Amino acid sequence: MSVVCAKVYDDRIQIAADSILVSGYSKRTDSKFSKLARINNIIVGTVGNAQEASLMWHYLQTHKPKDATEKAVLDFMIEFAKWKNDYCDGQEINNAYIVAFNGRCFMIRGSFVYEVDNYCAIGAGDDFASAALYLGHTPKEAVNVAAALSCYVAEPVIEEELMK
Repeated sequence: MSVVCAKVYDDRIQIAADSILVSGYSKRTDSKFSKLARINNIIVGTVGNAQEASLMWHYLQTHKPKDATEKAVLDFMIEFAKWKNDYCDGQEINNAYIVAFNGRCFMIRGSFVYEVDNYCAIGAGDDFASAALYLGHTPKEAVNVAAALSCYVAEPVIEEELMK
């Protein structure tokens, strides 16, 4: 559930996320838990399992990719998966991520890492958000569109920006 989207501009990268938390048939939007965080000079947005997101935030406190390349980000995710397996018995990466640092942005789905040079969206509202981004909207506006059209996306919108 949720949506996180990013747009790469000439001078900055903007990332926005919704605030819904879903458990079974219940939702919460008043939680302080965020799908978007700036940790160790890296902006990371995620959709999927809240436990994996929490583990990623914890891992980022002491680890980061060696370089802003697809290979280095993949290596980072492989190391995170190994660490996750040691920590909680399960090394599969279930969440999708958008990661921005050193002036670059990456979309990650499992072991697929893709450098984003225009825009991207992940999560249940990604089709709506991607269409809005394609039409020239900002990431915040794209999340608002997804929130209006998807029952799995809800405001408030959280934003982060990284200058290039």
